[in-house]
Amino acid sequence: MIISRPQTGKVRTRRNFVMSFLVGLFLVAPWVVLPDGSPLIRLDIPQRMFHLFGGLFIPQEGLILWFFLLTMGLSLFFFTSVIGRVWCGWGCPQTIYTDLFDRIGRFVLDSKYGKKDASILGKYIVYFLWIVVSFIASFHWIAYFVSPYEMMADYINLAAFKQTHFYFTLFFTAAMFIDIGFIREQFCRYACPYARFQTLLMDEHSWNVTYDFKRGEPRRDGKTKIGDCIACNMCVVVCPTGIDIRDGLQVGCVACGKCVDACTSIMAKENKKTLIGYFSLKQIETGAKIKWIRPRTVIYAILLTVVITGAIIQLVTRTPMSMIAASNKSMPPILIPDNKIRAFVALRIQNIAPVEKEFQLSAFDTRHGKEILIRSGEENNKFKLGSGEIKSISVVLETQSLTEKELNEGYLPGSIVLNNAEDPGERLEKKLSLTLPRR
Repeated sequence: MIISRPQTGKVRTRRNFVMSFLVGLFLVAPWVVLPDGSPLIRLDIPQRMFHLFGGLFIPQEGLILWFFLLTMGLSLFFFTSVIGRVWCGWGCPQTIYTDLFDRIGRFVLDSKYGKKDASILGKYIVYFLWIVVSFIASFHWIAYFVSPYEMMADYINLAAFKQTHFYFTLFFTAAMFIDIGFIREQFCRYACPYARFQTLLMDEHSWNVTYDFKRGEPRRDGKTKIGDCIACNMCVVVCPTGIDIRDGLQVGCVACGKCVDACTSIMAKENKKTLIGYFSLKQIETGAKIKWIRPRTVIYAILLTVVITGAIIQLVTRTPMSMIAASNKSMPPILIPDNKIRAFVALRIQNIAPVEKEFQLSAFDTRHGKEILIRSGEENNKFKLGSGEIKSISVVLETQSLTEKELNEGYLPGSIVLNNAEDPGERLEKKLSLTLPRR
């Protein structure tokens, strides 16, 4: 386990602001309730409903999930190719909470933090505070899946141990305590998959934490001063993963910028510019400006734009209702007097709008352009559903009189239409093939 030396500087100040914002957002978001009573973000897996920024989504909307995952993946590709491992150094929870744990350790143990001669009591106080932070973070992580108000009520009433969320919180608390407290940089170096394929996404033009080897090498050897690097090794001392940035791009580098601040402060004493900063390899080798627009970034940008555009279109044209229709296998369509066909269909209807709505059912014979009588047990086939509410009903479909030719066609293509009673333009149609009984 590596305990790096703290380092102040411009990069550190900017990272403090970004990390404070991200942690604050993480802790506040699950508590926010919109004016209509729905949560800002809630992934309600048992109810199979996902509340996202005022919208209600269900697992059946797989295309939207596909667009979301593709957008995340392409964003990772694009931003890594342009600005390197910015996620690892500025937004990854592993980096953020490792930094927070170190702050706690130094607050309690001061200069003895990470050293073998630190007091036993001090160490246990640090461990206790780490567990508290892990519990708070885990509680809020579970709060994205379960109402934090309900969880808090369970804790206040001493009923939390009866709930599943309590044991999930304990599991993630233990996992975070062990990971951030003891595994730390080993996860970044050996377990993180992103660290493995970052080199495929970056090239010599990527803007990343880089060592200016042209100015720095060869390093100072004793009193012999050749390059600008004075071999103080401060960049290694402050590195949270223990690598030497002067050896080039490595899997262990999370681009946190601590070495940038360290080198900047040391080189300032020499009245020289920093040897480590946010550069590109090509910029160091040739002195040319960074080439932001290149085939790799253009392709990623085009793909990302196409996917985001598709996602926006999908969201704008999305119908906020869901209906699953299935013929009753145990009661196949039957022939009744006047050459009519009667069929039995099971419907599962869900309102995925953030407000209550009134719906109306209708059915049609799509082959012959005729209306099909539908009996749902509701007056005028109308019913109201609250936000997220599900209604499972069995309906009876009855066709108009069919000719002998129509009866011999083998099957009848039909459709069931679910309309917003207040807005007929908002409709959802489900195709249904009715097998005609043999005569």
